[in-house]
Amino acid sequence: MGTYIIVTLIATVIIVILSIIPAKKKSKTLSDELNSNPEFKKLRELYDIMHNMNEDGTDQDMIPNGYGQFGYDVTNPIPVNTIFGNTAYLGRLRTLEGVKVTYVRIGSFTSPLSNYPIDGYEIFDGGQKIAVLYIDPYNKKNSQKAPEKFKLIH
Repeated sequence: MGTYIIVTLIATVIIVILSIIPAKKKSKTLSDELNSNPEFKKLRELYDIMHNMNEDGTDQDMIPNGYGQFGYDVTNPIPVNTIFGNTAYLGRLRTLEGVKVTYVRIGSFTSPLSNYPIDGYEIFDGGQKIAVLYIDPYNKKNSQKAPEKFKLIH
């Protein structure tokens, strides 16, 4: 998870820095500024590579051939789009009472459903571990379905 956080933080820092750079006589769009930044280009290349790996992934809220309890079993992981999708999905995850959860990545796991690794996360409510969830980041979209005992905010 450290790599995911570092990449996300770098992208955020770049965006913040570019937003406070004073305008030059010939103004560039934010897109021009980002595309001329070498760090942003590296992040974009990483995203494009991961996105291209998702061509065989699902565009459904559940993996069609998954089995076991949704999200709780490595054979029925939550489908998301790229590792950035992991962060986005988990950021929207709440307990049924509406409490924002925290999480720690515990590693990559194999599954008969995928040629790619499935990410495992310990989920916490107020510092107490309440679940282990599995996420498959090699899909075409982020699921809009929450595992049992959880909900997603929009």
